[in-house]
Amino acid sequence: MKRKRIRPVIAAGAATIVLLAGCTSPEDANYIEVTVGKLTIDRPAAWATEVPTEEPWTAGWAVAADSIEQIRLSGDFGDYTSAAEGAATLTAQAQVTFEGFEIVESRDVELRGATTGRLVRFTIDDPQGNDVVGTWIVGAVWPYPQSAAVATLTPTHDPDLERRLLESFEISADTGR
Repeated sequence: MKRKRIRPVIAAGAATIVLLAGCTSPEDANYIEVTVGKLTIDRPAAWATEVPTEEPWTAGWAVAADSIEQIRLSGDFGDYTSAAEGAATLTAQAQVTFEGFEIVESRDVELRGATTGRLVRFTIDDPQGNDVVGTWIVGAVWPYPQSAAVATLTPTHDPDLERRLLESFEISADTGR
């Protein structure tokens, strides 16, 4: 009698596993969750070539070593009191560093674990003089000033990538508790 009761439970469990596997989004296979310092975010899986980084960036990946398509992360971006302050610092640096730097969009965004979030989309010139689209996403935590940031470069604006970064961005702040 006990065996008859177990079989339906096993069958139901197996059906649940099959249904869950069938519901897995193919989009999920296109991204890998990474954690760098206080930042956890999904990055494109195809961007698997590690690239050298300079402060404030601590990790970076690209499609290939010489690819325009790349992402850079900073899990300890700085002691900014707001994401707008952190984004302003990036903007000031970009104005003197990048040829053809122009802001296309700048807006507040909600990010997990952050008290403020900011997205800045911009264009710069590649070495051939063509426009390349960049995006910064900065999250900051107050009153424990700390932040994390993401930077991407793509040949054109990629709204799906931007959405995925915004949805997966999470800062794990040290609140001293």
